[in-house]
Amino acid sequence: MDLDPFLAHAQSGDLDAVKAALEAKEASDVSKCLKARDEDRRTALHRACAAGHEQIVAYLLELRANPNTEDAEDWTPLHSAASRGSASLCTRLTEACADCDAATSSGATAMHFAASKGHDDVIRILVDAGAKVNCKDRSGGVALLRAAGAGRTQALKLLLEAQADIRCKDRVGENVFHIAINGHHTSICEILFERDEAEKLMGQENEDGKTATQMLLDLLPIETRDKIKSIWREKKGG
Repeated sequence: MDLDPFLAHAQSGDLDAVKAALEAKEASDVSKCLKARDEDRRTALHRACAAGHEQIVAYLLELRANPNTEDAEDWTPLHSAASRGSASLCTRLTEACADCDAATSSGATAMHFAASKGHDDVIRILVDAGAKVNCKDRSGGVALLRAAGAGRTQALKLLLEAQADIRCKDRVGENVFHIAINGHHTSICEILFERDEAEKLMGQENEDGKTATQMLLDLLPIETRDKIKSIWREKKGG
């Protein structure tokens, strides 16, 4: 299926071609162009955001392109901007009233993508725009769990500062301590062990009946296990 030239120009970053295509049209036809979709139901704004073309995004938003249009997988332009880590695009979209808590077909929000990829500036922008930090995706995961699982230390700190719920669990009953230990993320564990809730949450069982403490004792390689155990003993005061 051949791509509409207007959509192709938006994706390639050809601002002059995008402007030329729209300036030659009546207002009603401009609106149709802004709403035009490809076979994946992505608009020009989707494509420009995914490719990181800020000037085109700014131009399309000036023409009132809808920042909350969803594609076939329920991705909005903000999901694409957050996933690629573009703070400037996220700022433009949130200022244009993009829904920060819109969820994809997998239940992921822009915050989930920013957390898992460690896009710290995007997390700050989303928090400042009023995004929720405790939204769950289809697996029951929240942004905090994604940051912990990916070893994103600064992202984890930012989410905790934004009142992310450290008690959250995914759909198999694993909390942030299970996930950090299972991922061998010593720096994440060091941050989490500072929390008042640490001892209680280390003793919580997942659906397999395993606590984070037991998971730590079984952890391999031994060097990683001993390092995390040492940090845990130190935080507990011996």
